[in-house]
Amino acid sequence: MSEIYILASVPEQGKTTTAILLSRYFEKKGKKVACLQAEKGLFDVHTYLQEDRYHYSIPLEAAKSRKSFEEWLTVGYDVYIFEVSFPYSPPGSAFIDLFENVNELVSYDLRDRWEEYRRQRVTEHWELPSDSNSHLTFFLDLFNDRNVRKVFTKTRGKIDGPSVDDRFNLVNPGDFVCDSINPRYSFPKSGKKAIAVGAFPAEYRDIYADLKWYGFDYAEFMKRFRKEDYDLAIIGACMNQNLKFRDRPVEPDIICYQPSVYRRGIIHGHSGVKKHRQVTDDLMEVHGTIKNEPVGTPVGKEGGVFAGHNNRYWIYRMHPDFDLIKKEGNILFCNGWVLPQYLIRDGFLEVG
Repeated sequence: MSEIYILASVPEQGKTTTAILLSRYFEKKGKKVACLQAEKGLFDVHTYLQEDRYHYSIPLEAAKSRKSFEEWLTVGYDVYIFEVSFPYSPPGSAFIDLFENVNELVSYDLRDRWEEYRRQRVTEHWELPSDSNSHLTFFLDLFNDRNVRKVFTKTRGKIDGPSVDDRFNLVNPGDFVCDSINPRYSFPKSGKKAIAVGAFPAEYRDIYADLKWYGFDYAEFMKRFRKEDYDLAIIGACMNQNLKFRDRPVEPDIICYQPSVYRRGIIHGHSGVKKHRQVTDDLMEVHGTIKNEPVGTPVGKEGGVFAGHNNRYWIYRMHPDFDLIKKEGNILFCNGWVLPQYLIRDGFLEVG
C-alpha cells in the first residue's frame, strides 16, 4: 500500500506550490513521489515537468469509486499527492467522497473569514442561482465530514501546524494527513523515439522512456520535427491561437493536442469563451451522474456549464465544433486532454 495526500481548495491558495514542496520533502526521505491533478493537467503540467516531477492527470470517471480511482493510479510510487480544485462542486466532491483525510489549503490572510470566502468563490465561479444554496451546503457538508486538516499558506513567521510560508518553506510537513491507497495501473513500454512540445499529458513519458520535451520552444522543436528522425511527435497545447505549422511530415506518427496548428477555422479553446457561466443544471443530478451512471452518459444539459464533458471520455472538449478524436493520415487530432490510456485502449495508439 502507498500513501495519498489530498490537497484541496479553491484556486489561488497554493496547491501546486505545496504539492511540489511536499514531493521534494518525501524524496529527501528516499520515497518515490507522483503528483496528481484532476482536470488541471492542461494548465499545470509544464510546471511539474520543469520541476522534474512525475505528473499524472486523473480523469473524471475515476471519481466513481475507490476501485475506479485505483485502476487509474500508476503503480511504482510510495507517495501520491493529489490536487483537487473546487472540492465543493459536483466534480470535485465526487473525488473528495473517496477519501477520509483531506488537507484544505487556506491563505493565511483569509483564515478568519474562510468559510464565507470559499462559499463566495464557488458561487461566483459557477454563477450559481439563489435556489442552489442547499445543494452547495450538501457539497460543503460532504467535504467537512472528512478529517480535514487546515494547511495555511503564504504565512509570515512561525505558526502551529502544517504550513507554507511566504518564502516557500514547507513547515511541519509531518502534520499533513493522508490515506492509504492501492495503485493498480501499469503502462505498456515502448522503445520508440518520441518528441514533444507544449502542454501534453505527461503520461507519455511512462510509455516512451527517452521522450524529449522541448518545453514551449517551438523553434527548436521544429528543427527536430523537420528531420523526421523519430517515431512519434506530440504537438501539445499552448495559449497562442495564431500558431500555425507549415511542415507536415508524412512518415512519423503525430498526436496533436492543438488542432488549430493545422486546421483553419478552429478557435483556441479559451478565446472568446466566457470563463464563468451560470449553472442551469441540477447540481445533485450532475454529482449523481458522475458517481452512478456509465461513462458517456451526458453529464449536464446541452448549452450548460457541464456540457463540455458530454462525450465518451467525460473530458472537457475544447472546441465544440471539432471531433473529440479525429484521424487524418498520420496525424491524430485530440480535442481536449485525451490521455494516452484512452488512445491505447481504443486502438488509436499502438505501443510496441
